[in-house]
Amino acid sequence: MKKITSLFAFLFFCGIVVYGQGLSGGVKAGLNMANQTFKGDGYASSPSFLPSLHGGGYLTAMFSERLGVQPEVLFSGQGAKSGNAKYKLGYIAIPVLVRFNVNQLLSFHAGPQFSVLTSAKYDNGATEQDIKDQVKGTDLSVAFGTTVDLPMKLNFTFRFIKGLSDINDTGSSVAQRNYNLQLSVGYKLFGE
Repeated sequence: MKKITSLFAFLFFCGIVVYGQGLSGGVKAGLNMANQTFKGDGYASSPSFLPSLHGGGYLTAMFSERLGVQPEVLFSGQGAKSGNAKYKLGYIAIPVLVRFNVNQLLSFHAGPQFSVLTSAKYDNGATEQDIKDQVKGTDLSVAFGTTVDLPMKLNFTFRFIKGLSDINDTGSSVAQRNYNLQLSVGYKLFGE
């Protein structure tokens, strides 16, 4: 956790020093529609979406009027649902996104996301079991989406996140990957 906090602080202060007036930041939260894919040994499956939440902070450092970088630190609930069973995973997610502003209202973003596992639970509807030892501690993904920035410092983001890492740590030959649809509402605390 200290490494994540240190990384975010480093990116924040680098942005202030290098980009000065092109720096802004805020908080965001919203809904995840999380799921997973399972593939291996001629087997492929994707259970149902599991609704969960995400929230955290973001910085935007613009190189020019149109191009910039947007690092974020978020808590993100992920996993999947199969019948009554729920696989509930919690991550600290750090996306580092290239941002392209079409105009003052609309922007697109894309880039890598590195996540650290904080919790893993299996809930069968009657009992809940800790399965953190069955899930790898990190996850690498790619994220892309769009943001609408409103004049009253509010913004709305839709993002798709596709897991690149196999998070299965059971020794099985079946690869397990996260994917996620995010809808966020953000509020800009400082900057233009």
